[in-house]
Amino acid sequence: MSCQGCGADRIASINAKSSDLNCVEIDGIEHDGYVPDDIGIGGGDYVEFTWCLHCGKIQGDFPVPTPEKFIPEPQEKIDMDDLFDGD
Repeated sequence: MSCQGCGADRIASINAKSSDLNCVEIDGIEHDGYVPDDIGIGGGDYVEFTWCLHCGKIQGDFPVPTPEKFIPEPQEKIDMDDLFDGD
């Protein structure tokens, strides 16, 4: 296997079982629990990926679309007049 970025053949891999003790943060939104299976680093109980020891590029299909769980919920607009009853 050679690197998708630089073509070097110095590829390392990791496979770590972490159960549900993970915290992933994307754009300030945190996800605690199992490894999300839609961000390119494994899924479920496992962190799994390969990377190049020459240039550092994580191997895989990127860019990854932002998973739905990391998209902020729309905030309801607050009408300031509703907060005060005028008393």
